[in-house]
Amino acid sequence: MPTIIAHIDAMGRPRVKALDMNMEKPLLAIRNLSYHYGDIQALFRANLTVCEGQIVSIVGANGSGKTTLMKAVAGLLRPVQGEIRYQAESIQTLPVHEVVRRGLIYVPEGMKTFPLMSVLENLEVGAYVSRDQKASRLSFVFELFPVLAEKQSHLAKSLSGGQKRMLTLARGLMSGARLLMLDDPFLGLSPRDVNRLCNTLRQIRRRGHTLFMAGQHVRRILRVATRAYLVEQGRITLSGTGDQLLDHPHLQESLLGIIAEAG
Repeated sequence: MPTIIAHIDAMGRPRVKALDMNMEKPLLAIRNLSYHYGDIQALFRANLTVCEGQIVSIVGANGSGKTTLMKAVAGLLRPVQGEIRYQAESIQTLPVHEVVRRGLIYVPEGMKTFPLMSVLENLEVGAYVSRDQKASRLSFVFELFPVLAEKQSHLAKSLSGGQKRMLTLARGLMSGARLLMLDDPFLGLSPRDVNRLCNTLRQIRRRGHTLFMAGQHVRRILRVATRAYLVEQGRITLSGTGDQLLDHPHLQESLLGIIAEAG
């Protein structure tokens, strides 16, 4: 298990790195990643890794840089400073469609279905990159989401909120995702649907997919994570397992409003 070591930066913020004894080759490696919106710097030399088969979560307050980081990896923000390596290839200069072709799929916050198309047609849209594998991927997502198989002829607008979220995830898997990036996947879901989605994410991992998630549902997103990072004002300030971050006094105070007792 990784060991968390705390450091304090010049502004009194904890800077924490994890010593991970697992030297597994990363699927995604982000090194010194920075990004500016005009004159405003949104990311400051961010470093993180995602290894095959992990569920990696990044948490932080609104505007902390979570979505900026994910969009940079997905190819939606260019140019960036630093390096993004995916399957040992530098991808920080690639356009979105080339990133997608490599199996790195981004499902943005609040991603919508096509309401006037059937469930099946929505899924077929996701298979546009590699239509020759559409049948096998349909079989996979219908096994993973039986309710979508049952409702494949129904219009997407007739689905419940939780079912629509399943459909957006399934559409990402139809694209041939090896690494599926989910921005705030629990947004707007009922507590029951959140529980179901957590179980589904674990199933997706067991089927050989790697997940990289961001969100504000701190407890949920950390409890499902095998590895996690805290982002504050564009800087990664904590890293470790999901449980380690959830138990860390600084995260509890900054995101959960829990003031650690002195001593």
